[in-house]
Amino acid sequence: MSSEPHQPLRVVIPPVPEGVSAAEWWPVSVEVEWVETPYVDNKPDPAVLSNADIYIGTDFTAEMGTAATSLKAILIAAAGYDRIEPSAIPQGVIVANAYHHEAPIAEWVMSVAVALDHDLFKSERTFRSGDWSQWPSRFGSYRELYGRTFGIIGYGAIGKRVARLASAYDMKVIAAGRRAETAEEAKADNVEYGAGQEAMDRVLSESDFVLISTPLIDATRGLIGEREIGLMRQNAYLINPARGHIVDEKALYDAVSSRSITGAAIDVWYEYPVGSDDAPRPSKYPFWELDNVIMTPHHSGATVGTRDRRAATVAANIDHLSRGEKLENILNDISTI
Repeated sequence: MSSEPHQPLRVVIPPVPEGVSAAEWWPVSVEVEWVETPYVDNKPDPAVLSNADIYIGTDFTAEMGTAATSLKAILIAAAGYDRIEPSAIPQGVIVANAYHHEAPIAEWVMSVAVALDHDLFKSERTFRSGDWSQWPSRFGSYRELYGRTFGIIGYGAIGKRVARLASAYDMKVIAAGRRAETAEEAKADNVEYGAGQEAMDRVLSESDFVLISTPLIDATRGLIGEREIGLMRQNAYLINPARGHIVDEKALYDAVSSRSITGAAIDVWYEYPVGSDDAPRPSKYPFWELDNVIMTPHHSGATVGTRDRRAATVAANIDHLSRGEKLENILNDISTI
């Protein structure tokens, strides 16, 4: 019995690094027709999608959806999907993401917690310039993480990883999430967990460090505003490697600039580069003028290990789709199958 020859899937990707093939960068085990094309502001020219089966990317617009008449899947080599317009996704398209960033983000979180608490950056900067003012004999004693309380808002993969590291510092860990059923899971990690507004208020008011680790969805946009930050202790720090717009921009700036909280570490922002402009400020408020804020350009999870693990998940999903198998990490809330 004969059958029609199998046609390889057409997969739209941004250019891979020089000296590396697409199949090495995205380690598939099936035959694929790769369509390498420049992405501008994380998006290809919509016309490129006209006969594509799979699009790999983090952004998807109405114009792209109109052009993508043959699309079967959108594969996101990242966890967040807030830049995918749900209404733009053509009918019958599977959307799946990839995680694998919890280990490096947790490392970043604990690094900035130590740096903030020990005034490491200020101590290094002033001492390098010949100033002994941060010497304990002049400055006084520094704080330590040992025995303090680490609070987590959003107890997913990142929150769980941070909880384990914070516990290794002999810290008390409390957490708040959306699902009551997570309580048993958290208890196994020696974490005091609660769901809902009351639990989040407890995390905010009792913690020395407050980690934001929720996804950005409609329910979490502006989740942490003036009221919520106002619940935090004056000697507490806010740490955000999740998404900028989960935390109200003005409320956060007002809190750190007035020192109604002691400081913050921010890896995610309110404005990002557009096109080739690498000079835009990340906020309309001058966080960069404050010496109690650690600022990084959304790099906490961007390690070689994360990239390789995500590429393997995306490649596995290309294999699954080619073989008619179920994909991993399907986003049921925005897929249109």
